[in-house]
Amino acid sequence: MGPDHEPDDSPADSSPSSGPEEPYVYTLQSTRRATSPKICRDFVACVLNSVGHEDLVETATACTSELATNAYLHAEGDSLMLRVMIEQPRLRISVYDASTELPTGAYLPAGDRLYGRGLGVVAALADEWGTADGDPTGMYAKGVWFELKTLKATNGTGA
Repeated sequence: MGPDHEPDDSPADSSPSSGPEEPYVYTLQSTRRATSPKICRDFVACVLNSVGHEDLVETATACTSELATNAYLHAEGDSLMLRVMIEQPRLRISVYDASTELPTGAYLPAGDRLYGRGLGVVAALADEWGTADGDPTGMYAKGVWFELKTLKATNGTGA
């Protein structure tokens, strides 16, 4: 094995003297199907548990589920993309789709309605949320994102 080989998935040098920590970015591209929200939730939980942010799993998966469900129900195209970025002191999760139509209605409707609560849930749980014109690769028309503040440094060891 050459000198570029790393024995595990941790960054090559994460010591404080190596300068500012690079963000962790994890991406999942998914077919736009009824299973997409669960797959996106599970992906986010796996990432956060792997990098030592277990404290964010419950809130992050709830918000991810809402965004992925909206993309499944209301977007266009055959696929969606989930992007998880951890850049201290925040976690940003974005769901991108092919629709140019921006979401509306970040409120919790009164009554027993079983739909229309998704963005209201995100607005209530997340520190911030918003929309983006498109994904970094240019494949999708728009994204909807939310942010949570991180309480501790990223583990980086994969442990």
